[in-house]
Amino acid sequence: MKFLIVTPDGLGIRNFLCGQLIELLLSEGEVIVWHAFSDKTLTPHRERWKDAVRWERLPSFREGLRERVLRQAKIYAQLYWHYEEDSSESVLKFLRPSGRWLNHALAFTSHNLGRLMGNPKGVAWLDRQHEAAASKAAHVQLFKELLERERPDVVFCTHQRASSAVPAMLAARSLGIPTATFIYSWDNLPKGRMAVHADHFLVWSDFMKQQLLHYYPEVREHQIHPVGTPQFEHYFNRSLVQPREQFLKSLGFDPLRPVVCFSGDDLTTSPYDPEYLADLAEGLRSLPIEQRPQILFRRCPVDTTDRYRWVTEKYPEIVVSTPLWASDVNGDWSKSIPTVDDIALLVNVVYHSDVVVNVGSTMAMDFAILDKPGIFINYDPPSANGSWTIKDTYKLPHLRSVHEFQPVYWARTAPELSSLVMRAISQPKEKSKERSDWLRKEVMQPTNDASSRCFEALRRII
Repeated sequence: MKFLIVTPDGLGIRNFLCGQLIELLLSEGEVIVWHAFSDKTLTPHRERWKDAVRWERLPSFREGLRERVLRQAKIYAQLYWHYEEDSSESVLKFLRPSGRWLNHALAFTSHNLGRLMGNPKGVAWLDRQHEAAASKAAHVQLFKELLERERPDVVFCTHQRASSAVPAMLAARSLGIPTATFIYSWDNLPKGRMAVHADHFLVWSDFMKQQLLHYYPEVREHQIHPVGTPQFEHYFNRSLVQPREQFLKSLGFDPLRPVVCFSGDDLTTSPYDPEYLADLAEGLRSLPIEQRPQILFRRCPVDTTDRYRWVTEKYPEIVVSTPLWASDVNGDWSKSIPTVDDIALLVNVVYHSDVVVNVGSTMAMDFAILDKPGIFINYDPPSANGSWTIKDTYKLPHLRSVHEFQPVYWARTAPELSSLVMRAISQPKEKSKERSDWLRKEVMQPTNDASSRCFEALRRII
């Protein structure tokens, strides 16, 4: 068998190049990885498999204006189609364009076209128009030539929203090569239409399968494969876990005192994270030193700004854990690549922290995997200017299961932060059942078999 893996951006690398899938595929045949990264950022992954994996750079191309407008329009159209049931106004607020005037003009056109076509027939029409426009692009022929030369048995895209994957997937489908894609995150489906369809979809759970059928009624059940998500498998690899004393002493921490992890979000998701981190540090300072939890701050991998500097200068007791990601372009999720070393770092951060604090982050799931408590911050800081409010975050459709199961604590005021941290540390099993129920809904069990299920799904597709 010949497997062609398309990694158009860094988001899929943690799941499929840092995990077990490549070894499983190699046991069955040949693996080719199409990527969009520099040799420097890919070096650790190349060295891992030497010549066993063939690496090919994705041909560069520029998406046409018509394709771009249609692709963005169908995202907006799906949001307006499900506007009432999904509280899509919260998602729409996060879809603000940035950069030059052309981006704003295209976003304005896409938004209005999407609003006009925000119904089942309109979304289907935009899907067809986008696929037709993209298929006619000259660069699709180049992808066809490459695929005709390789003739893989399946083309698997590691992230379904990346526009840079569109020509590869269209070329494969036009040649009758089976295609599959992975729904990367628990929040992806409610956030708008995929860049392009595949023949098969690998999803986190039966719950996500039902979501996919709901948002994409044209998809049939046999095309959807619940497999889990490989991003949590690393927590079951005990060889990655350092002894607590060794890891905490490397950070300058006292191994006998508890640790609270503050996990940061990117600037768009949570612009007031520095204020929240300061609130946490200020609240904990009021406690006696022997009882006071130590603060470990895990930055968002693509947040390379200096917006936290004033906090760490004012509260030097905060220890910063900087993710070990390689990057071609700082601040860009699509150009940032997680490394195997960062997987080990993250595993130890979670293993040796007692509780996590953040704004609606998936990191609460990472901690729940190890049955550890999480706290979601749920208040606007005094400096909030009105263009962003925490209420919009917790209205996002993917967080409904959090409201349903209540697997986390909610800090609704700054003074509550420290008291909730102490409560979670003193009663770590208080929400154990809620966390377990939440995970069982969102992620197929057992959690550590996701790569094996992905492998078996690709074999079945072939």
